[in-house]
Amino acid sequence: MDKILVVDDDRDILTVVEILLGMNNYSVRTISRWQQINNEIQDFSPDLILLDVSLGGADGRDICKQLKVSDETSHIPIILFSAHHDLVNNIKGCGADGLVTKPFETSFLLDTIRKNIDNNN
Repeated sequence: MDKILVVDDDRDILTVVEILLGMNNYSVRTISRWQQINNEIQDFSPDLILLDVSLGGADGRDICKQLKVSDETSHIPIILFSAHHDLVNNIKGCGADGLVTKPFETSFLLDTIRKNIDNNN
């Protein structure tokens, strides 16, 4: 079972995504505090990370960049979440593997996840 770590400071989004991914046979772990991400990666070993861009006190693009330059985490696909549609052109510099804008179509989210996990296996 593929494992997905979801990082978002909106607990409602975390709940919805956790239910959706669980119903689609993914093992899911959610966190609302970006400061926990490194510990969760070590503990959970996710196959993919869904990462919100606007995290209280942090920019998900900066976190993505840090994860992508680390030998320990560079192989993990990272899909950014954002309510800001104008970020599509701003994700290239951080190394993200995809972008899903909020509100999102569940089918688009699931397709994006599948493609990235399949490409990584």
